[in-house]
Amino acid sequence: MKPQLQTPAPLSQSKAAAIQNLYDNYAATLLGYIFEVVQNQLVAEQYLIAVFNDVPNELEEFSKNRTGRLCRLQIMARKKLGHFFEALENDTDKRAWGNLPQINNRYVALMTPLQQQVFCGIHYQCKSTGSIAIELNKTEEEIRKTLKECFTIIRNRRNDEKIY
Repeated sequence: MKPQLQTPAPLSQSKAAAIQNLYDNYAATLLGYIFEVVQNQLVAEQYLIAVFNDVPNELEEFSKNRTGRLCRLQIMARKKLGHFFEALENDTDKRAWGNLPQINNRYVALMTPLQQQVFCGIHYQCKSTGSIAIELNKTEEEIRKTLKECFTIIRNRRNDEKIY
């Protein structure tokens, strides 16, 4: 049985249509985004459903800023994914997640292991530069420099892929 989206209260037809429109336009992209973090299709689908179950509570935010709908959904997903990382209860689970291959992300695959750790920690795990600096026994300045290098790799790679 497929999990269904559940709303806290009955929705008006216009709100239901707005949510359906968001789902139709962004669910596939958001599912891919979530999958890159959890590396498991079923778990990714569950997080996607959890995000869209919260959309009715955030619908006003979507109507305020029409251009940032996917960004808003990604923010909601990151909040939900925070629980995923908290669920990694012991060091073995954390090491196992940390060793998952990030190869299926063409940009992350170009990064050094340190750059991958910094980028994924900040982007996917929503860690601060300070917490990553402590984990890696580096200064915050070194972490910021490494993060800049990550963005340079992404930016340069994207520029190489443009069709002129």
